[in-house]
Amino acid sequence: MPFDQKNEETHSQIMRFTNEGGIAVPFYNQTGGVSVRGTCVSLSAPWTVAKTTLNVPDCMGIVYEDGTPVGEKMWVVISGITPVLFSTAVTAGFFARTPITADGGTAGSAISEVISTTPFANDKFMCEIGHCIETKAAPGLANVNLHFN
Repeated sequence: MPFDQKNEETHSQIMRFTNEGGIAVPFYNQTGGVSVRGTCVSLSAPWTVAKTTLNVPDCMGIVYEDGTPVGEKMWVVISGITPVLFSTAVTAGFFARTPITADGGTAGSAISEVISTTPFANDKFMCEIGHCIETKAAPGLANVNLHFN
């Protein structure tokens, strides 16, 4: 079937490119409240995401927009560059990962940590979500080049 306006409209509903350079797809919000941009999420049911939990290496995307009510579709970035919500300061060149209990982080957030040397801590390595590409002195949103382990 040739590409036409109708196919383009359908295509734009199942994926989009973000201004930062990410690829986003729609998932239903089950994060426990209205969506918060940068929240780390994992699959909780088919096409439905919830906040990541501590100690569980299952982040599969990052919420792209604020304000989507529970049960509604929202954009989730699954690849590329996107703002991520950090519970710690962020350093460019460090890796980004979801926290484990010892980090003191919060569910749905990320932390910035120096890239480990051999031997890698397997629990931390499996929580990696990408590499920080900017430095921020305080917690908040910072751009990450995503890749999930």
